[in-house]
Amino acid sequence: MIRHILFLVLGFALFSCGNDEEDLPPIEERVSTAINGLKDKLTAPRNGWRLEYQPTEESGIFFMLLDFKENGEVNIQSDVADNDGEFIDQTITYRIDNALGLELIFETFGVFHHLFEQDNASFGAEFEFLYVGEEDENLIFESKSDFFIPSQIRFEQADANDDRIFSLELAENISFFEDVVTPRVFGADAPGQRLILKDRDITIFWSLDPVKRNVNVEFAAFGTTDEEIFSGGRLDISHSTGYSLRNDRLVLTEPLSFSLGRSLTISEFAFSDFSMTGPAFCELDSDNSPSYQGFAQGHGEVTMQSTLLTSRGSDFTPNVYSVNVDFLFDGELNRLTDDNGIIAQKFPEASGFIIFYGVQLTDPDIPIYSLGIILSDGNLLLREYEPTNTKVNLIEFELTDGYFFSDGEPAGATEGLKAVTDEIFEGGNLYAFEIPLEGLELFKLFNPCNQYEIILVR
Repeated sequence: MIRHILFLVLGFALFSCGNDEEDLPPIEERVSTAINGLKDKLTAPRNGWRLEYQPTEESGIFFMLLDFKENGEVNIQSDVADNDGEFIDQTITYRIDNALGLELIFETFGVFHHLFEQDNASFGAEFEFLYVGEEDENLIFESKSDFFIPSQIRFEQADANDDRIFSLELAENISFFEDVVTPRVFGADAPGQRLILKDRDITIFWSLDPVKRNVNVEFAAFGTTDEEIFSGGRLDISHSTGYSLRNDRLVLTEPLSFSLGRSLTISEFAFSDFSMTGPAFCELDSDNSPSYQGFAQGHGEVTMQSTLLTSRGSDFTPNVYSVNVDFLFDGELNRLTDDNGIIAQKFPEASGFIIFYGVQLTDPDIPIYSLGIILSDGNLLLREYEPTNTKVNLIEFELTDGYFFSDGEPAGATEGLKAVTDEIFEGGNLYAFEIPLEGLELFKLFNPCNQYEIILVR
């Protein structure tokens, strides 16, 4: 009896579904109606749509205004000042498709495509969005390509004065900090900045990425000059947050809070006066770096300047460091063992490079402050240097005319070693940067005077 009832129910359900299907318009007509319906929604607002676009939870926010037209074009204003302002005000084409659902696709190259391409297209930005629905007169879309939890994008109806929010001059000036030289081997390091809080007698060190619009705060120190910072107390900070640019202010998504002599909470910086009067990283170089003056809300005057000081290299401490000789690079990232490289010219039989940094090995004759070449037969060709002072990750030293050869001096070794070390260590200052690699204590030394880099294993 139960079996017969199940067959009757199933048959009725199938018959009902068949009738419903016959009553519906053809699938092509339904798809066309849905596409036109979304297009009507996009083109309806008089002032277009306001979008605070955050590609990932880690990134900052990009402010945009979008004005969709019936002819398949959309005008996009954004605060992305890259590519000489190409994306500040741009009209491109769009279309609406129906595949996984209704999809909004920005067709020709624009700001969304530019953000998509960052980090070799791994940044997390998108130029194709799935339509989710409406919420309080806002249109909700989500990322088409996110693997796990898709990020949502909210189109809010814009007001007539929303274009006043743009901080284009601030965005453009901040981008100059990206041009400061930093180590590039094994991945470019995000440029670092120091924020000098004059009224608080404190300096904050962070690395700012103007492309992803995020900052990583590393440490704060007492003082506003190098001498004060190096001699005073230092507080390591681990704080990462995105930021947005609004009304000429850099606004942190997550405010920065720490205690150094006093408790401080900073949520935004208002910058006003930009110049290229910041300090040079090399005493031999007259080129100055960017400098931005302004105010930190509730904390008085602030100056943001470029710096190479970072806690990501402060673990470069006394030890022995060495590397295969192929891991020394000039300012163009050519190996010094290439045909035109100075090591290839002076020591073609070199196999390694070594730095003795204040430690005594079993051979008491080896100078504890020396550096140089390891030949393929094991002979150490070393030049001495004066004991160094490491300040955070800054290593200061002075090469001397003392030389050591573990197995006798090869012909021309002194002259060759002098030429090699003079070229590599021009200027006498290096900055250490730790390379995160599990199982190895790996560092790169960066010479700001000539942009030479050395990869070293402790």
